[in-house]
Amino acid sequence: MIKRIEKFGAVWCGPCKMLDRTLEQMSASGKLEGIEVIKYDVDEYEELAEEKKIRNVPVLIYYNENNEEINRTIGAVNAVKIQEIINS
Repeated sequence: MIKRIEKFGAVWCGPCKMLDRTLEQMSASGKLEGIEVIKYDVDEYEELAEEKKIRNVPVLIYYNENNEEINRTIGAVNAVKIQEIINS
């Protein structure tokens, strides 16, 4: 079960902005209920991005209730794909 999603992006990244809108819409419609979404700008959190091996943006990292990474998507994935991962 997904408990947290970390989103790595940048203010200058067009696909990151699209992904932000997708996450906001999903949150507003209740599809992310019970899931903490944390957004990191790779320019502000360079060390964390390096530690997480972020090479491209945007990236979503999905964590379970044991704080273990269970999936990772790269690019402006759509709500259907995010929902599939949450439901898997």
